[in-house]
Amino acid sequence: MNNHRCSSGLLIIVICLVTIPWTISAESVPGTEAVLFTLSGEPFYSTLEGDRLFWLQDNKYLSASERGFYGYNLTEGTKKQLIKIGEQGQMSSDSTIPIIHQVEMARISRDRVVFSEKGIMLMNISTGSLAQLTNQDDAFLPVSDLRFSQNPSIDGDRVVWTEHEGVSHSSVDGGKIVIFNLTTGENQYLPTGSPGHQSTPMISGNFILWKDYRSHGPDDPELYLYDLMNGTEERLLTENPVKSTPYISGDDVVWTEEIHGIHTIIHYSIASRVRTVVGQGSVHQGHLPPISDERVAWLQSMNPFDFRDSRSAIMVMDLRTGEKTQITPFRRGLSHPVISGEYIIYTRGAGDDWSREPREVVLHTLSSRPGETGMSDTGRSNSHSPVNSSLNQGGAIPPTSSPGFAYITLIGGCITALALRKVLR
Repeated sequence: MNNHRCSSGLLIIVICLVTIPWTISAESVPGTEAVLFTLSGEPFYSTLEGDRLFWLQDNKYLSASERGFYGYNLTEGTKKQLIKIGEQGQMSSDSTIPIIHQVEMARISRDRVVFSEKGIMLMNISTGSLAQLTNQDDAFLPVSDLRFSQNPSIDGDRVVWTEHEGVSHSSVDGGKIVIFNLTTGENQYLPTGSPGHQSTPMISGNFILWKDYRSHGPDDPELYLYDLMNGTEERLLTENPVKSTPYISGDDVVWTEEIHGIHTIIHYSIASRVRTVVGQGSVHQGHLPPISDERVAWLQSMNPFDFRDSRSAIMVMDLRTGEKTQITPFRRGLSHPVISGEYIIYTRGAGDDWSREPREVVLHTLSSRPGETGMSDTGRSNSHSPVNSSLNQGGAIPPTSSPGFAYITLIGGCITALALRKVLR
């Protein structure tokens, strides 16, 4: 009996020691907070690009007029519907807003948004012009083989996505990464060491990051990074199963791993090749933790060992100093923190019915760092302009060989260029 009590007591002590670092609340971050507006239900694909917030509203409880892709200008305090979601052939009462059947994986860079619908679409935010970048289900673009394209990402004048052969529409099946240059109209396959096993690529400057299934399959993906400037590929150090889409911004890469059953955010510096554990990331977050101006924001559960405890708090970490701080109390109904410079935006509600309950969109403005007077230049945008590279100069990276690809690139590039002229203006 005494041995049993000692074992039980030791177990309690061990659990407490493991739990304490995750659950102690940090000091609140000095700053201001304001409610911007209210949404009907949970948003998707939330992105903060400088002083502009973008998100998707699309669930069965919304009215037809509410479903769509939106933008909100923090400086002007104005909200605008950029895309309506509806049936093909449906006419809009406002002819300036295009109607699309669906919007998936929307990604922003400056004044452009890319998303997947039937293939990869590009939109000019200011003009509302649309162009289709791929040949899937388009009678006016050449088709050699049946392909399906998805998971787009954009930075500056380059767009990347995965192309899947045949009828496979799942990202976990793996595909080839395509790089499309909006300036030249040329596209190339990324020359990875094992083409056909890539998923969810993201581009930032001269780096492309993705999940890879070449070694262990979809249940245990690895993370790879390609340097477009040097033409080199490397596998990033992951010590546990990867549980999120990785995110890259400049020199910083973040993702989540499952460590001892807890979803944990990992930061990796490309320059120093140092891997750092940021903190426990809530499984309710559901998507990548964003970075901006060397800060990362995320949602942290109050009790990571109990999935029934839905209380969480918005956290932020300064990657320069390693300082972690908490900007909200632990409560139910918080979601989708995004960051750009000193701005952090998240949503909050009661947490009872995420699809239908009114949700406040909250802006938290961080106090400036010592020596800073306001939003830094790097904080005004999550995008990084690609520097001049051999790829920009017309294809120092040869395309991976694929039947008919050169033919598609030549003719498809010419045809697509006509549509792109409207979008790129």
